[in-house]
Amino acid sequence: MRKQLIVLFFWISIFDLTLAQSPIIPAPVVFIEQEGINEIGNLISLNPENLPEEIKEYFIDKLINVFGIQVVVNSNSKKIVFKKLVNTPPDYYTINITDNILITYSSQASCFYAVNSLLQLIQGEKDAYYFNQCYIQDYPKFAWRGLHLDVSRHFYSVDEVKRFIDLMAMYKFNTFHWHLTDDQGWRIEIKKYPKLTEIGAWRDSTVNDHYTTKPRTYTVEKYGGFYTQEQIKDVVEYAQNRFVTIVPEIEMPGHSRAALAAYPYYSCTGKQLEVPGLWGVFDEVFCAKEESIDFLKDILAEVLELFPSPYIHIGGDEAPKTRWKTCPRCQKVIRENGLKDEHELQSFFIREIDEFLTSKGRKLIGWDEILEGGLSPNAAVMSWRGFEGGIEAAKQEHYVVMTPGSHCYFDHYQSSNPNEPLAIGGFTPLEKVYDFNPIPEGFTEQQALYVLGGQANLWTEYIPDMKKLEYMTYPRALALSQALWCTSKPPFEDFKKSFVDYQLKYMNRYDVNFSKAFFYPKMELNQKLEGVTIHFKSGEPNYHFDLFVKSDEIHPALSGGQVIGEKDSLYFERTTGSKVVNYSFKVSSEFTTESSVYNFTVHPALELPIELKSKPSEKYSGSGSSTLVDGIIGCKPWKGNEWLGFQEQEIEFVVDLKKYSKIDSLEIGFLEDEGSWIHYPNFIRFSVSKKGKKWKYLKDSDLKLNSNEAKKGKTLPFSTIINNKGRYVKVLITTFDAIPQGIPGEGNIPWTFMDELIIFFK
Repeated sequence: MRKQLIVLFFWISIFDLTLAQSPIIPAPVVFIEQEGINEIGNLISLNPENLPEEIKEYFIDKLINVFGIQVVVNSNSKKIVFKKLVNTPPDYYTINITDNILITYSSQASCFYAVNSLLQLIQGEKDAYYFNQCYIQDYPKFAWRGLHLDVSRHFYSVDEVKRFIDLMAMYKFNTFHWHLTDDQGWRIEIKKYPKLTEIGAWRDSTVNDHYTTKPRTYTVEKYGGFYTQEQIKDVVEYAQNRFVTIVPEIEMPGHSRAALAAYPYYSCTGKQLEVPGLWGVFDEVFCAKEESIDFLKDILAEVLELFPSPYIHIGGDEAPKTRWKTCPRCQKVIRENGLKDEHELQSFFIREIDEFLTSKGRKLIGWDEILEGGLSPNAAVMSWRGFEGGIEAAKQEHYVVMTPGSHCYFDHYQSSNPNEPLAIGGFTPLEKVYDFNPIPEGFTEQQALYVLGGQANLWTEYIPDMKKLEYMTYPRALALSQALWCTSKPPFEDFKKSFVDYQLKYMNRYDVNFSKAFFYPKMELNQKLEGVTIHFKSGEPNYHFDLFVKSDEIHPALSGGQVIGEKDSLYFERTTGSKVVNYSFKVSSEFTTESSVYNFTVHPALELPIELKSKPSEKYSGSGSSTLVDGIIGCKPWKGNEWLGFQEQEIEFVVDLKKYSKIDSLEIGFLEDEGSWIHYPNFIRFSVSKKGKKWKYLKDSDLKLNSNEAKKGKTLPFSTIINNKGRYVKVLITTFDAIPQGIPGEGNIPWTFMDELIIFFK
């Protein structure tokens, strides 16, 4: 007992002594630097006692194949010694590096985490490896630390899935959410229903470019693949050896076109359809009749034999009710069970599956749409449309995994750099991921107990191969690991320093194709008295320079259109339109091999003050109100950082022209992307005022769509004549009440995306 008290006292007494910069990501609870180094050269001895066999093999493999360090296994060695602890917190470990190395741990998982931390502490090269002496105490904050991978839109081989698991395990993620079925492909062998893989695993074409590109073109060739049950068992065992639990997802009732292409009887219409090569949401869903539910139970029975995970994910998202509303069998289920509508029918559907999984000793988890119509008694919720679904579920005392699109969608763009490869849209930079906290503000301690943790999602419509998958995942996964592991998350600047000083080299050892977006020069604007300062900066240390824009001039004058600094260079071109001046900047830095080309438009409304009466969504807030007048014109495919996105029926803002002016006309950019629930507004009302108190209303809905510009993908398709005087311009935008039936997102308030507002004066 006395020894236990001493250990506990030491643990508490050093709890706040995490002042040293830790090279480890995720950062440990305690990291204390000590003087001296522990030299190992290229040979190290390892005491195998108290070291689980699978972890020993893993450790030796990394030392030999990643670092080239030879290992001697010796039961008498004191160089690296392991000790199993009792009466300590779950997944707790310590590392004490002096002349020797002592690792203590409370569980096999924490032993594995300690080994991965120790690997990150190796310094030096080739024959001159060493450890800096230090002391570490560590344990995780959240139980669910996950990464998700969609293998339906694009298929990944067994070896690629194993690599994905191996990399996530290095950074102490412990849950792999395997999205195995969707409209575009069924990826798991089900022996009772062989057509699921014979037909459902293959599509005959795949759409090119972005979903919104018009006209659409397709690569017409057979594409697909699936995992046999033996392959899945192999992957599950591989993950278990890295203390990663695989949570399989079988989508229902929506996102089921691939399954219904194989077995159309289980749809509402029975119509034979192909596996689609187009992204989006489709009306065809599983019929709510008993036969369809039994079909899914048969499938899940085989899934349960393959995956020992406590949780089974059943999807439940984006299930249109179009077919259910006209299906006699579905309407019969509604009547016989006293259900109110099709939303309650979905809840009934989910409850049937929940009862089945519960009877098998498993737990159901689904996307937050399963809240609609009433949450099934034993269900857990994965909240993706923001935090709201998770908040509601936790208040109902259901477990929650937070994965909001605002912070955790890694299929979004990760920088404003023009070199970023094609993505679905959205904007989730490294800083935004780092800011993620699965516990919503205002939660009580009791409510927080229902938050299991969080995860990032990788939907692969625009991620066709492993190289791009790693690019989209890293280093954002490192930022997420901090948010999910760290009891007290270090400041972002500390994380950035660990990333630059240690993790870049560490990921290079593993040949990770991580994104360099952090180091690309970024263009920022700052309003000055008579113009705008264009500021370029980078994550690269000491990289920054400024230019000043006034009217159609750039200052300082750049000889030959070029300025070269010690670590950077910039080139620009100038073209004059009928009313605006367009600049194209080409910027490069020492760290990145590619130049970045930024387009910037000088127009009369540049950086005018705008008061947003309506607040944009946190996911699509850009640079606030200045996004509308920053000279950076949004484009298609759209990027979240270029737009202000609202999901409200009324949007209002006021522009301050700074002085009483004669206003000639106005242009304003809106985006349309039905697949993303983004629509043009219903109508717009303008008004002008001299002092901002009394307003003169102008004609409603007098914006005119420039269809030629819209077809070209331009983002200023609307223009109107103002022909009035005033200092202030008020804009009131009204959307449709709800997205119409038969269109993705039906019944929801449509999104309105706005970009550049340009006002021309007489």
